[in-house]
Amino acid sequence: MNKYRPVALALAACAVSLSAAACSAGTPSASSSTASSPASSPASSQSAAPVVSSAVPTSGPPIAGKTVTVKGNLGSFPVPAAAKVGENVSGGSSLLVVFGLVAPADVARFYATALPQAGYTVTSNALLSQGGQNGAVIVFTGHGFKGNIESVAQFPAASIAGLGNTNVTTIVMSPAK
Repeated sequence: MNKYRPVALALAACAVSLSAAACSAGTPSASSSTASSPASSPASSQSAAPVVSSAVPTSGPPIAGKTVTVKGNLGSFPVPAAAKVGENVSGGSSLLVVFGLVAPADVARFYATALPQAGYTVTSNALLSQGGQNGAVIVFTGHGFKGNIESVAQFPAASIAGLGNTNVTTIVMSPAK
């Protein structure tokens, strides 16, 4: 068994909590043109409602990408070229990829174009901020899978060998039903 598997599972759990926060805040879809971006105060608590913005940054040069061979039967999946993959596991019919070194806003910007180019449909792509934590949540479908990409600027629970605990992204995919 991979000695980093518990950390990968913790990251997946963190990803689920980010997704739940996004859902409870009414995360807008990728096609939404409205944005909610009230200024957050330094005194914000962890339990404060997340600030959700559907305005994924689109300015700046394109973010280069590469593909990684994904464990399981998906084949390959795009990741930013600067990403350092720390986990790539398949369990049952689910797939998990964890990478670091790419800021959440850049992850959101990269996947806004890379997923459609790879034949996936982005159903939501949002930047989140809650209690000093910043992140991005992208939901997508395609190639017989549904998936979530969650990226956090600071992952406080653990440090992943070779990745650290900053700018950590998880991709979790399962068969679409």
